Amino acid sequence: MSASMNKKLRVLVFPCGSENAAEIHQALRYSLHVELFGASSVDDHGRFRFERYVGGLPKISDAEFDSAFSRLLVELDIDVVFATHDSVLDYLAPRAPGMGVTLINGDPQTAAIARRKSATYACFRDADWAPHVFQSVEAVKAWPIIVKPDLGQGGQGVTLANDPQQARAAMDAMQFPVLVEYLPGEEITVDCFTDRKRRLVWTGPRTRERVRAGITMRSRLLALSPEIEGIAREINQRLQLRGPWFFQLKADKDGRWKLLEISCRVAGTMVAQRARGVNLPLMAVQDHLGRDLVALDNPHVNLVERSIATRTRLDFAYDSVFVDLDDTLVLNGHAVPQTMAFLYQSKADGKKVNLITRHAFDVAETLEKAHISRGIFDQIIVITDGGSKADHISPDSIFIDNHFPERLEVARKLAIPVLDVDMVEFLIK
Repeated sequence: MSASMNKKLRVLVFPCGSENAAEIHQALRYSLHVELFGASSVDDHGRFRFERYVGGLPKISDAEFDSAFSRLLVELDIDVVFATHDSVLDYLAPRAPGMGVTLINGDPQTAAIARRKSATYACFRDADWAPHVFQSVEAVKAWPIIVKPDLGQGGQGVTLANDPQQARAAMDAMQFPVLVEYLPGEEITVDCFTDRKRRLVWTGPRTRERVRAGITMRSRLLALSPEIEGIAREINQRLQLRGPWFFQLKADKDGRWKLLEISCRVAGTMVAQRARGVNLPLMAVQDHLGRDLVALDNPHVNLVERSIATRTRLDFAYDSVFVDLDDTLVLNGHAVPQTMAFLYQSKADGKKVNLITRHAFDVAETLEKAHISRGIFDQIIVITDGGSKADHISPDSIFIDNHFPERLEVARKLAIPVLDVDMVEFLIK
């Protein structure tokens, strides 16, 4: 499969329900160069986020995965794949060429090294920033140490062992344990981008200040020190990288940086780089198209806070949206951004958008003062006789109104979905 200059690049994100898949979606959704698809083996958040979504794929451990995935690539005419899990990337890397697609950062040897802590540490054993690895419990001279799974990621499965007994217990509890020195200092992630000429185009360190389930929820963007830049350049020199990648460092007892892990995929909190103007997934697309890249960052962005996003799906077929004016569409004289976003989304989806109100003043003037175009509405219904809004709403509609008695009456009369203003966010893609 190949992308000509006059057609969009067809990009598949797999699996598409994770936090880093969400970041790829947000990074590429408005690109003129991309038609974006999501696919997963497990039914999850991806179906809400990706407009073009395919679920129910076999897992990579299933015998039928290769044929099913290859068939999907052909059916969707996919050009480029972003793998969002280290094991998936490691699995697809040697197979992608035979499937006729480009796997972002898909060099098989590099993917295999990055997936395995033992291989990563062995590859860089001569570097002064590589952690000390113990071949056995008996080789440990000073405690505590860290026991971690060879195929783990982030802090998953990492155990602090204070003595030989604890170390052996931790080793018995995991497959392929790796014993490394304990690093008590600060931990950071360094987001990087390497282009097709193997140039290290971007190196952006950030903190991991509040971590939930391995995901950084609060991150400060740090200045690039010569020490960190040197580590990034050495990794880039030894491994065959192309696209977004990252590595994690932790300080030892003397404050020197030591390597925790390397990954060839997009990280969820790479959003911190995008927030400062460096869109790493989009840079991968541009690099695939053969364009030379320059990172243009915004130095005024230094802190990123993240939270959990919630999406829902209405199991109700509708072709019209009816929305109230006062305190629903306009609040304190200003348009409510969330409501406006949903109305524009609805128009793009081919829905009719209707304004229904008991507004006591000139509706056109109120809309104009709030800088809302009348053209967005298919109908503007002004009720002046005290009648029920339900009498003007069709049964194949949803109704948005901040006033509970109005919602209650419409729900009872028409049995259609009624939403308060705060509920609208759950439907925004």
